[in-house]
Order: sequence, then structure tokens, then C-alpha cells
Amino acid sequence: MLLPSAILAVSAVFVIAGVISRRAQPRNRIGLLFVLVGIGWALEYAIDDGPLAVMFLAKLWPSILGHALVAFPTGRLLTVPRRLVVAAGYLESALLSVAFERPCEPWAATIIEGETAMTAAVGISMLGLQLHRWRVSSMAQRRTLTAMLGATAVAIIAFVVWEPVERAGLNPPVVVLMLALSGIPFAYLAGLLRRRMDRGEVADLVVRLSGDSARAGVQEALAATLHDPSLRVAYWVAGQERYVDADGRPVELDCAHTRVDRAGAPVAVLLHDPVLDLELVDAACAAVGLALENERLTAELRAKVRQLDESRGKVLRAAEDERRRLERNLHDGVQQRLLSVAMTLGLAETVPPDRGRALAAEAKQAVLATIDDVRAVCHGIHPPVLTERGLHGAVRELTALAGPRVELTLNLPDAVPPLVETTAYYVVAEALANVAKHAEASRTEVLITGGDGKLVVRVDDDGRGGADVDRGSGLRGLSERVEANGGTMRVVSTASTGTSVRVVLPCGS
Repeated sequence: MLLPSAILAVSAVFVIAGVISRRAQPRNRIGLLFVLVGIGWALEYAIDDGPLAVMFLAKLWPSILGHALVAFPTGRLLTVPRRLVVAAGYLESALLSVAFERPCEPWAATIIEGETAMTAAVGISMLGLQLHRWRVSSMAQRRTLTAMLGATAVAIIAFVVWEPVERAGLNPPVVVLMLALSGIPFAYLAGLLRRRMDRGEVADLVVRLSGDSARAGVQEALAATLHDPSLRVAYWVAGQERYVDADGRPVELDCAHTRVDRAGAPVAVLLHDPVLDLELVDAACAAVGLALENERLTAELRAKVRQLDESRGKVLRAAEDERRRLERNLHDGVQQRLLSVAMTLGLAETVPPDRGRALAAEAKQAVLATIDDVRAVCHGIHPPVLTERGLHGAVRELTALAGPRVELTLNLPDAVPPLVETTAYYVVAEALANVAKHAEASRTEVLITGGDGKLVVRVDDDGRGGADVDRGSGLRGLSERVEANGGTMRVVSTASTGTSVRVVLPCGS
């Protein structure tokens, strides 16, 4: 009576573990596979004959178990080697099922004779894949894999050596194999229990942050609660339209991440190990939402300070370059012409009147040319059209000169600060110049609107794209000018949609 009871107990353990898994993780296939293993195990030892489908399931349970072990913890076979080794397991079970139905056939006898070798090859391959996964995994992944890996190793070794030991006439007790197999669902249930305990730690997370927030930040607390030392938190800065770390440095979302919103607006993202339980991550994010919002404000302030520091350095360098340019232009052009005028007038004082009048006329022409030089120098400082016609008229002139394919929409506020006006003008001028030189566009749209203390400038075209702020000196200079005025500039350029330059400038009253 002990043996049938033990067989039923092993089957019940797998079925119960599968049912619990389906309730805890409905989208995970491990639970269904465990239920099939439990049913198949019971059928193999409970019946000797029956319908073909029932007998096939009774012979298939080892392959289903191997499938569950290789697919753990997600329930999916994510790589080609895993799919191949599981397919090999199912193929072996199918061949053995057919061979045992026709044991007198020569080919069937060959398959039955090679059962031990096939089982050993498939089992060792599965174990090798799991060991490789553990070796290359992160700390968070190892925490999930370790218990199941140990149970898997014991079960596979026991299953692989079982047939050779029986053929050697040693008659190993079936209880040993039962205990080895039972360790797998118990290890899985232990993982589910640890998952529930981790959820309990989320409640402690709020207490930890409110009790001593100065000792550890949100990132450190989340990393400890989710058991992921690699976890990072990036905060959304709306003014710059990008994520930054706690020190205000830009962060690229190049790994698995979970976004945190409050009142429909983005607050932060958690960059974490992809193996983490996403429901647990969501619960942790909800628990620390207010703390993340507070840290986001701090990170946004640091990002603005960092941007101001960088912009200040760029402005200082630009001012020094501009000073040198003006000095060089004045020295090489205006100064030399004025010296020539002075020498000409001095010579006119020493020559006869007729010759003096000719020299005076020559000096006059030189003075007029010098005035043109001074105007040219001043043009590099401030566009004269802005002084004469304002931003409204200056932009209309730019779009008119750009051609009939440019559509202009203006909705300017009553007063625009001079620096913002100049920056907006140069944005439109540079963008239209790039369209004419590179875009090959059939249509360009310029839109300038103001409101809520901001001036938004957009220049969109349907050209061939390819614009890059990092590679183009003109766009890079514009970006530096915009940032120096406390604004943001975003360039989206693809071959399918063309180029869109969007600039947002502060335009307070």
C-alpha cells in the first residue's frame, strides 16, 4: 500500500503546485505543465492499457517536466538551444511510445535499446543549459534560479541513472526517484512563497523611506526591496523632455524599465533586471510614488543647474570667440581704412587745392566704405531686420525669401523679450537654410506660438531627413543658443517623415 500511496502523493504535489501557480501567475505556463506532469505520472503507474491519447500522456510526462524546467521561470522558451533540447525530449518520448507499442519490430528494439543513451543526452543537455543560464545571470536572476537549479540537478541525475542501475540488477527503490522529483514542485512553491514575502516588504518600504529618508534614497531602498543591486531610477524633466539621474545627468533607457506616473504625468522610470516580477515592481512604484515625485523635483533642479552651468560655459566661450571676431574685423578692416583716411586727409593739406579736393573726395569714399564695414560687423551681432520690423515682420521676410512652398503660422504674445526674439529668429533662419541646402523638401511649415509663459517655434519639412545636432555645426550652435536662454531644442529627422525642429523658449511677461 505504501507504493501506490507514494505515487499518488507525488502526483498530488505536482498538481497542487500547478494549480497554485496558475492562481498566482495566470499568464505563466509552468503551472499548466506541472498539472500535466502530475496527471501523466499517475497514469503511467495506475493503468496498463487505455486509449492512445491517455497512454501517450502517460509516457510523455518526463518530456513535459523537462519543458517546465527549461522554461522556468517565465514559462517560455526564449532561445533556440532551449527550444531544440525540449523538442528532442518530446521526440524521444514519442519514439519510445511507438516502440513500446511494437516491441517485436527490429527498429523498435533498437530504439528501446538506446533509451538510456537518449535520456542521458537530453537530460545532461537540459542540465547544462540551466547551469550556463545560472553562470551568466545577474544576482537578481540567480536568486530566482538557484533553488530550482538544485532541484533540477537532483531530478535529472536521478532520472538519467535510473535505467542503467535497473539494468545492472540493483533494483533501486522507487521512493528515491519520487523524492528527487518531488523536490521540483517544492522548490517552485518555495519561490512563490518568497515572492509573497517580497510583496510584504513593499509595505516596509514606505516606513523605511518616511522614517529615515536622509540615510537612504529611493533608489537604494527600491534596490534592497526588489533584491536587484543593478536597479537605477531616472526622473522625468518636462522642460528638457528627457530622463535624468539623481545628479541631473541624462539617462538612456537602454534596458528593461518600468514607468511611474502620477495623475497621468510621467514621474520616473525604474531601470531593472528583466527577470523581476513586474507586479512586484508596480506595487513598489505605487508605494513610493510620493517619494519619487519629491526626488524628481530635486533631480529636475539639479538638471537645470547642470544645464545652466554648461550653457554658461558655452556662452562664455561664444562671447570670447565673438569678441575676438569683432576685434579682428575692426583691426583688419575698419581700423586700417580709418588710418588710410587720416593719411589721405593729411596729404590733402600739403598739396595744391585742386589735388587736395581730389584727395578729400577719395577720403569721403573711404569713410563711406568704412561705414559699410561697420554695418557688416554689427550685422553679426543683431539682425537689423529685427530692430526695424520685429519678430513678426522678420520671420515673414525669411519665409517669403524661402519660396512659395513655405507655410507660416504666427500667434505671437504681446511682448517678446529681445533675447528670445533673436533666438527664435535664428532658429527659423537656420532651419530654413538647412531645408534649402539638404532636405529636398516639397513643403515646409513654420509655426510660432506663444502662451503660458513659453514661445514655441517649430519648423517641419517633408524632406529626406538625416539632420543630426551632434554632426551639424549650425544645429549644434542653435542648440547651445537655445539652452543659454533656458529653452529646449528637439530635432526629429527620419527618411520617412522628414525633419522637425521644435524649440521651446521661456517667454515670461
